[in-house]
Amino acid sequence: MTTDMEDRLRKALAEAAAQVDPDSLRPLTAPQPAGRLVPVRARLALAGAAAAGLAVAAVAVPAALTGTTASDQVTPSVPSPRTSVTLDARSFLLAGAERAAGEERAEGAFWYSRVRTFKPQPSGEVVVSSEEVWYDGETGRGRITTGLDAEIILPGESGGAGKAKGTPKPEPETRDFDMRLLTAIGGERLSQDDIRRLPDDVAGLRRWLDAHRAEGESETGFVFAMTRFVLSQPTTPATRAAMLRILADQPGLKLERGITDPLGRPGAAVTSPDGEHRLIVDESGARLLAEEYHGPDRADKRDGRSVHVGARKGEKTVYESSGWTEKIGDRP
Repeated sequence: MTTDMEDRLRKALAEAAAQVDPDSLRPLTAPQPAGRLVPVRARLALAGAAAAGLAVAAVAVPAALTGTTASDQVTPSVPSPRTSVTLDARSFLLAGAERAAGEERAEGAFWYSRVRTFKPQPSGEVVVSSEEVWYDGETGRGRITTGLDAEIILPGESGGAGKAKGTPKPEPETRDFDMRLLTAIGGERLSQDDIRRLPDDVAGLRRWLDAHRAEGESETGFVFAMTRFVLSQPTTPATRAAMLRILADQPGLKLERGITDPLGRPGAAVTSPDGEHRLIVDESGARLLAEEYHGPDRADKRDGRSVHVGARKGEKTVYESSGWTEKIGDRP
């Protein structure tokens, strides 16, 4: 992905419905009661139907940072009674890596994520809505609900619902699906299991990144994009720690402390050298809260069955919650 699965999964589902026997998108059982748990502005590549009749959707990480996850449980850091030390971006990220490395590895059947997007429109309005996704990479079973808590922010407003000038407000919609989701990075398509097996040491992950970075692509830009991806996916604590250490080695990163994400959660921001990409993490430095894109507008592009989803300047992706659950309907 640069995957959250926002537009990418919706487009994949829509195209899969058109290209695959409708039975491959058969409904699951009735919604389960709440109880269990389960990603970059992405390029979705939709492959053909698998031999077993499953739709295959590939989500590609774009060259420019465009998805990660954060827990809905945000615990502000408690200031030390002793004199604090001012950290630069490198020191902050390395501290976050130590925190990530110490986290317990979780398991489950479904990876769950809830993401809220802020999408600027040509009219100047901003369409805001959340979506939830449950996905079992082993069986391909999943559920996506879009259009949650939708609102339209009018030009000049900092937040809150407004009366749209013409932009329709998303309506809640839930679809169960049976589809194999693949993440396309550097010509390789990764399953959910592949993502969980990414290298968990700095040297190994660095070699993997070098092998998957496109020719001519900026190393810092790619590392920034992959940090968002790794922090938002069901990767291991060791892999997340290694990714943060690799990001810390990039030159020119800027650190802002004492800020909040679009939902008001406290944290810190790490900005790319060109200012186009901004990652907001919690004060531990280990959990991604949000990503903002401040580069030029990029239009959607199609390459065969692949859909490379573009982005608008000012677009934001907020990671409300994520984790593993045992069944669809449960939340972490």
